[in-house]
Amino acid sequence: MMAVQSTYSATLSAAVAGMVGNMVPATFISRTVEDAAGIAFGLAAAQGTEDYECSAFGSGDTAIIGIVARERDVDPATPSKFAQYENARIMTKGCVWVTASVAVNAGDPVYVIPATGAYAKTSASSAVLIANARWETSTTGEGLALVRLG
Repeated sequence: MMAVQSTYSATLSAAVAGMVGNMVPATFISRTVEDAAGIAFGLAAAQGTEDYECSAFGSGDTAIIGIVARERDVDPATPSKFAQYENARIMTKGCVWVTASVAVNAGDPVYVIPATGAYAKTSASSAVLIANARWETSTTGEGLALVRLG
């Protein structure tokens, strides 16, 4: 029998994209993923074409319904995302880890760049502001940071 894992890190990662950041009260909604490629944890979600559906925030989208929260009991075939037609867990209020594309500071506003889905702190590259969101932690460059929604 082959080993499932043969190397181990001495420490665990502090966080991963889409991980709930802390125990503050949070609000989640459930939406069916319409994208054929699915939607990865930590990405911004937009309203889908039908009621109760969602898609990854992208070009042409102007409103964010929330950030896709990590779920540990997803299909093993798609361990880092919700696949098409699965029900995504989307945070609309609370703290969630995302990957900042640039250095950010705690207190900065949070923007999403439609062309890439990347998070930033300014409106450069036609980025869309996530209303009532702020960076809770800082980074010195691209990396994981905590976002507070609501």
